[in-house]
Amino acid sequence: MKKAAPYLETSVEIRDWLLKNYSAEVARRTLMQLNACGRWAMESELSTRNPFEGLQKHIRPRRPSDKAWAAFSLQERDRIIQEFELSHPFYAPWVKMLFWTGARPEELAALRWEHISLDCTELLFCEAFPVDVAQVQSTKNGRSTRFPCNTRLQRLLRKKRPEFYHRDDLVFQARTGGRFNYQNFQTRYWKPLLRELVESGHVAFYLSQYHARHTWITAALEHLSVADVSYLARVSPSVIYKHYAGRTRRIVIPEF
Repeated sequence: MKKAAPYLETSVEIRDWLLKNYSAEVARRTLMQLNACGRWAMESELSTRNPFEGLQKHIRPRRPSDKAWAAFSLQERDRIIQEFELSHPFYAPWVKMLFWTGARPEELAALRWEHISLDCTELLFCEAFPVDVAQVQSTKNGRSTRFPCNTRLQRLLRKKRPEFYHRDDLVFQARTGGRFNYQNFQTRYWKPLLRELVESGHVAFYLSQYHARHTWITAALEHLSVADVSYLARVSPSVIYKHYAGRTRRIVIPEF
């Protein structure tokens, strides 16, 4: 459990405390929100300066590792889903949604039934709920997506939807109710199961649940335009061209 923030007098002290107690991305997002509050206060003539102006610009994201953009093959994807259905059926819908929508885990964690059309033909990805914050936030880059659901995704959502529910209920919850902790899921269920699949030869390499997103983007590029994938995945075309587009080609190296 995170400690309550002490009394902090300056914006720099707030920045440093955030960086010490939360991830760089959460600290950056929080400072962006505080900056917006400060800007509003100035525009409303409640303050003469914004102490948070530009503070988030000094926070640089961690450099991605060499396998940051790696993806599972579709055969590996289907085997992972199958194993969760057999060993941990409660978590199978979560795994399917990761692979079938390409959503970030924090975006799925924020998904409520009000974000799903009544006929389950469309999703709205517009929020994120990182495990280390108490309040829902905007998506990583502030983008929203109206995501069309194909037939298998519609079946999944209709089966997942309770008979009695409120529109503001979270779609994915813990077994005991409340918000779903995807980091705990990663440690207790995803990692052990994937390690077993690697040892048995059914999956080539261990990758985290976040790589389900890369798997979806890589596969989607074989069927959709870069512009469509960029919109549906809430990622810039430049990132797609740099990290994904070249992987859609299957390279066969002859013996020479």
